[in-house]
Amino acid sequence: MGEMAVNLKKIVFMTAVVIVLLVCRLAYIQLVGGDELAEATRAQSMIALEGSNTRGIIYDRNGSPLVADDEKYIYIIKADRFTDRAEALLKELGAEEVDGNNDNYVVSSSESYDREMGKRLIEETGAYILQASARYSDSQTAAHLIGYVNRRDASGAAGLELMYDEVLSGLNKRIYAVADVKGNILPGRGLMITADDKEDSYVKDGIRTTVDKGIQQAVEDIIDEMENNCAVVVLDSRTGGVTAMASTPGFDPDHIDSHIASQGDELMNRATQGEYAPGSVFKIAVAAAALEKGIDIGQEYECSGSVKAGSLTIGCETGGDAGHGTIGFEDAFAQSCNSFFIKLGQQTGADEIVEMAEKLGLGRKAIDGYPQESSGHLMTKQERSGDAIGNLSIGQGETLVTPVQVARMTNIIASEGMDRGVHLLVEDEADDELVISKETARTIGEMMESVTETGTGAGLDLSNEGGGPEAAIKTGTAEYGSEDSVGTHGWVTGYTPCDEPEYVITVLVEGGSSGSSSAGPVFEEIVEYLRKSGSYSRPALA
Repeated sequence: MGEMAVNLKKIVFMTAVVIVLLVCRLAYIQLVGGDELAEATRAQSMIALEGSNTRGIIYDRNGSPLVADDEKYIYIIKADRFTDRAEALLKELGAEEVDGNNDNYVVSSSESYDREMGKRLIEETGAYILQASARYSDSQTAAHLIGYVNRRDASGAAGLELMYDEVLSGLNKRIYAVADVKGNILPGRGLMITADDKEDSYVKDGIRTTVDKGIQQAVEDIIDEMENNCAVVVLDSRTGGVTAMASTPGFDPDHIDSHIASQGDELMNRATQGEYAPGSVFKIAVAAAALEKGIDIGQEYECSGSVKAGSLTIGCETGGDAGHGTIGFEDAFAQSCNSFFIKLGQQTGADEIVEMAEKLGLGRKAIDGYPQESSGHLMTKQERSGDAIGNLSIGQGETLVTPVQVARMTNIIASEGMDRGVHLLVEDEADDELVISKETARTIGEMMESVTETGTGAGLDLSNEGGGPEAAIKTGTAEYGSEDSVGTHGWVTGYTPCDEPEYVITVLVEGGSSGSSSAGPVFEEIVEYLRKSGSYSRPALA
C-alpha cells in the first residue's frame, strides 16, 4: 500500500512537471517565439509573384494613375505538373514566366486573359489563376520620366522611381499567393502583400506629379511619328511644373534587361540627359545680356552675308550671300541674323553673355534631385576668349544645353523675368526669383512674337482666331560634328498663349534640317492639341 502511494506521488509529480513544461512552451510560443514560428510557417506557404505591382502609385496632376493602371493575370503551376502542354497553353495566353522565390512552382503572367484557355489550363495542369495589378503597361506612358525598377528587389532604378524610391517602395513590400502545407493555394486568401519592416508594415499611397496624362500621351503620339530622335518638354508656365516630358526612341520598362544589353540608347532621356549646341535659341540669352547692359533696342548693324570674328568668318544663313543689309534688333531676332548677333555679342562682351546664361538656368541641372540629368556646359573663360565670341553669340562652339534647361530659360521670358524653376510634384513650391527685369523679358517676348508673325516661324500655323500670334517662339539650327561631317539639330522653344502664358513648349529634333522645318511641325501639333482639347485656362497647380 505504501509502495502504491509512492508511485502515485511520482506519477502526480511527473504529470505536474509535464504540465509545467507544456505551459512554459505555450507561453514561449505566445510571448516569445510566436512571431518566429508564424513567420517560418508563412514563408513555407507563400509563393512570390514577381512582376506584379508592389509599389506606391505615381499619379498625374488630376489623380489619374501613370503606373499600375492595367490588370495583370498571374498563373501558378506546380513544378511537377509543368509540362510542354502547360507551356504551350501559357504561350497561347500570351503569358511569360516571371522570377519567383520557390522552386516548387512556375509563375507566369500576362496582360490579357482568355476565359476558355484559362479553364483548359486549370483542368489540364491544376493551375491557379489570380488577378493583380501590373506596374507597367505594354505601352507605358512617360516611361523616361518615370524610369523603371530593379527586377531583383523592385527598388527604384531610374527616373521618378529612383528619385522617390523611399516613398514608392512601400517598405520593400512583396506580393504573394498563400498556399497550405500541401502546396494548394488557399481559396479566399488570394494575394497577400507584406513588408520587410514588421514594426511599421504599411503601404504608402504614392506621389502626385505635375504631369497631365492627356497632354503627355498626346505629345508621345506626335513624336512617335517622327523619323528622327527627339525630345519635348512642356511646362506649366505659371508654376514651372512639368506638364509633359517625352523622348524617343522609347523603351519598355518591363524588359529592361534587353534594353541594357542592346547597343542602342533608348534608355537615355534626351529631355534631361541630352546635351546639344543650342544654336539660335541661345540668342535669347545674348539679347537679354545686351538689354540688361543697356544696349538700346533700336540698335542696328550691317549684315553683308557674313561677319568676321577675329580670324573666323561666319556666314549668315538666313541672309544669304547678300545678307540682310542694315537690320535692327527686332528684325535680326525674328530673322535669326547671325551677323547682327555676333556684332551684338562683341559689343556686349563674352563674360556678360555667359553670366546671363547662368542666370537663365543654363550650365546647371534644372530639376533638383532628378537622377538622370546632365548639366550642359557654358564656355569657360579660356574657351570664350578671343575669336570664340563669334560662336558664343550664336550658340555654337563649346556651349551645350539640355531641352529642359532651354524650357526653363524660355519660362523666365514667359514669366516676365521670374525664374519659377522646374519641378515634378504638385506639392513642391517653385522658388520664384526675379533674375532679369520685367522690361527686358517683355521686350524679348515681343521679339519672340515677331518670330511667329514675320520671322523664321512665320510658315507655321501658330495664329489665334483673331489673326494674331498664339505662340511666341524662337527657332534654332545647331551644327554638330567635325568639319568633314557636319550635321544639324533643330530647335523650337516658346510659350502659349502670348497673353498670360500657360504652357512653355521646347522641342529638339536630332539631325533636323532646321528648327522651323523639323521641330516646328511638332511644336505646331502640340499647340493645336492644347487648343482643341480645351487645355487652356485651367487653374494653376498649387
